[in-house]
Amino acid sequence: MDESQQRIIFETLSQYGKIPIPEWEKACSLLKTRHVAKNEYIIRQGDKPDSMAFILSGIFRVFCNTEDGDEKTLSFRTQGQFLAAYSPFLENRNTWYSIQALESGFLAHLFLEDYNKLSRGHPCWEKIAKEYIVRLFIEKEDRERSFLTEDAKTRYLSFKANYPLLEQSIHQFYIASYLGISPVSLSRIRGELKKSSES
Repeated sequence: MDESQQRIIFETLSQYGKIPIPEWEKACSLLKTRHVAKNEYIIRQGDKPDSMAFILSGIFRVFCNTEDGDEKTLSFRTQGQFLAAYSPFLENRNTWYSIQALESGFLAHLFLEDYNKLSRGHPCWEKIAKEYIVRLFIEKEDRERSFLTEDAKTRYLSFKANYPLLEQSIHQFYIASYLGISPVSLSRIRGELKKSSES
């Protein structure tokens, strides 16, 4: 992992808590860079997680398959964000969702056992984890609220605001799945918005 990649990770983690330089050097010795091909799975639904990663480049989707065989997209993850099935790891159970690359990219990879060793060695890692989990909780609550209180058009506009660069990079099917609507409904919403902007 080169210095520019290390700097990206360090600056992101520092948003959650201060990291002493010796602890950062220790973490860097454990991080490994990994190339991920388009459509490659980071983890599959039903697997037991053993690692976590930081996205250096690429686009990833988190999704699950229902008993009816439908895919439900839970979230998208891009550069500067984390990829992990952390709660299944903590609870020692299989993950109920999959993580797949929608385009090729690079990850900084860390085994969860190594992360646990870091956490036991210095409190900064536990603080960072807690702050990150709080942000994930807020994200989850916002998503639940949007499904309960907003119509599909409003959810689509929120998607565009939250993921301004994704729409041109990923398949319409994944966006529709994330919004909880069909691709046909998404096309209709796009058409209505385009007509409104032209009038």
